[in-house]
Amino acid sequence: MTLETCVAFCSSVDFIFAGVEFAQECYCDSTIQIPGVPSNLADCDLSCSGNSSELCGGSDNILIYTNGQPAPVIVQDVGQWSYAGCFTDSVEDRDLSIGIDIPAGVTAASCSAACQTENFNIAGLENGQECWCGNVLSNSSIHVGDDDCRNVCISDHSEYCGAPNRLAVYDFTALGAPPPPTTCSSDNIANFTLIAKYKNPPEDGSSGEVPLKIVLVEMVPSVTWAILSIGQPTPYKTLSFSLTLSRTPDS
Repeated sequence: MTLETCVAFCSSVDFIFAGVEFAQECYCDSTIQIPGVPSNLADCDLSCSGNSSELCGGSDNILIYTNGQPAPVIVQDVGQWSYAGCFTDSVEDRDLSIGIDIPAGVTAASCSAACQTENFNIAGLENGQECWCGNVLSNSSIHVGDDDCRNVCISDHSEYCGAPNRLAVYDFTALGAPPPPTTCSSDNIANFTLIAKYKNPPEDGSSGEVPLKIVLVEMVPSVTWAILSIGQPTPYKTLSFSLTLSRTPDS
């Protein structure tokens, strides 16, 4: 191992940093991983195994060289997608359940575009090369600091793409859509009673009231269907409906 050999190899695979350690080890990266901190240069005193006139780090100390390129970043916005933060993830309980294969390589742009094509509104980058999609994050996910999502994207070393068991999450926002509410304007709920009666009273002398049931079904986000069940075979044209407030909301 020599300094030239290590630097040349790391440059050939487009990394920013090359590091030599323990006289014969070479490491490449585009970011200095936490908790790496500077140490005394005197601690990097081992001669390189391939050139005794050069120093190749020390025991548990790495001598780092850089090509001066800008450090990678977490992309904050890409098209209609915005960075939402770094979240914990696990193989046993995925934050987002749909994995997408991107042959050209995973970046914030390619992953968010793939998720949008599949009609998902959340995209996640993980471990430098994984793309995950969904509409809701797992309840077990925990929002952590951005420093936890510091693995460079394998296909583009200018960006970070999450980390092992850490998901860099992006949210989709449609153009012209209002921003999400920041506060709840009211927590009061009024009780309503829906009554149906025959337009012409039944001949049997009954009240003519028909039992009703309403079921609200949200099939996709922001689209709700109301299903009215009469509970018995009854031509709807013979009924009239009224909606009354049975309890005044609390002020």
